[in-house]
Amino acid sequence: MVLQHAFLQIVSNNMQNFFLPSYWFTMQPPEINGWLGTVVFIAFLVIFVVGIAGRVVTDRKNIERLMKIIGGRISTMLIVMGALGLILYFFSFERIQLFGARFWYPIWIVAVVVWAAVLFRFVKRDVPRMREMSALGRERAKYLPGRK
Repeated sequence: MVLQHAFLQIVSNNMQNFFLPSYWFTMQPPEINGWLGTVVFIAFLVIFVVGIAGRVVTDRKNIERLMKIIGGRISTMLIVMGALGLILYFFSFERIQLFGARFWYPIWIVAVVVWAAVLFRFVKRDVPRMREMSALGRERAKYLPGRK
């Protein structure tokens, strides 16, 4: 019971600091030792590896052209953001003042969300239009001479 109360006290104190701007906008890199650092490293590594695997699959599989474009864009996002995350982790691990600062992590999250929103908009708005244009092109091409 005493240990549980002490644990809750530590967590509540850390959560209060979590929402303060002074916690995020400091030049001191976060401590990423222990299990939390390992989880962060593995998360960035998994994102990077999934991006590479997605790129290989979309390049080698015989799939529709638009699906290749979508898969390529998603893979590019995962590779770039995974690599940036690993670089950010390295700077934090080495305790480099500016590049290992805490404020880069929320910036990384915002960048992922914005990039995913752009991809989502592309899939919802541009892909149906591209399919329609492709169908019109095929309709028109059946009346033109040339290779079928």
